[in-house]
Amino acid sequence: MKYEKIIQQRYCCVPACLQMILKRNNIEYKSQEEIGYDLGLIVPEEDRHLFNKVRTGEKPNAGYGTQIKKEEYSLNKFFEKNNIPLVYEYYYIEDYNEANQFLINNKENDIIVCVHCATLYDAPHADWGHVIVVDDYENEVVTLLEVSTKRDYEKIPLEKLLKAMKKHGKGNSAGFWLFKKINN
Repeated sequence: MKYEKIIQQRYCCVPACLQMILKRNNIEYKSQEEIGYDLGLIVPEEDRHLFNKVRTGEKPNAGYGTQIKKEEYSLNKFFEKNNIPLVYEYYYIEDYNEANQFLINNKENDIIVCVHCATLYDAPHADWGHVIVVDDYENEVVTLLEVSTKRDYEKIPLEKLLKAMKKHGKGNSAGFWLFKKINN
């Protein structure tokens, strides 16, 4: 397995996944809360007490958490601001064969998937978006490393992963988040 599991702080699945990627690439990193704040983390007012420094407000369309679709909170802006030698690329792929080839071609890179949690895990109560690190891909089965306390490595057929991505929707950043090292 490529990654060491990191448990997410509430609303911090994106920062926790980034911590795993940074650690694998031997890059110094901040706390989840600091990463989250740099990425526009927003939480409900009633959960403000869980954080030292956080934004509260109305629930965004994609749900509470980071706001990386906004330019000022984008992943590439975060990497640039913090001198992190990574670049982020977004891919929304619905076609099975194209997704299969994408995962095969990027086995050496770091990938996060953004999906509808309830669809991925057959858990109707989990009606929100979620991101998870892709640890491996073999025989059209994706091995995901969860940031939650309830799950660890999950083997998901590619077809089911694509269904969960489609359910969450491109407008909510569902898809493959590819991270490549920049050669300096």
